[in-house]
Amino acid sequence: MPSRHGGADRVSTKAKLSNELLVLGRVLVAARERAGLKQSEVAARLGLPASYLSKIENGTRRLDVIELIRIAEAMDADPAKIVRELEEALKTTPPPPSL
Repeated sequence: MPSRHGGADRVSTKAKLSNELLVLGRVLVAARERAGLKQSEVAARLGLPASYLSKIENGTRRLDVIELIRIAEAMDADPAKIVRELEEALKTTPPPPSL
């Protein structure tokens, strides 16, 4: 009988995107460092714990577009520029091995 959650062979979206999430994290770290800010400073501007930003920068937490915009604004960065940098970084990142 199949599992209610997709079975043993089901691969989570987070696992499928793990490589991309790492790339996003690197792009956000670069933007934050260009702004001369520490994780704790950006987190304080967002009103969130530093662990929230740390998980995003380490590729262990997904985020939606609204969160990306808020993070960019907290760094006084242009969200569109961050997305363009992410697009470029993803073009040069080799795909993960097949799951």
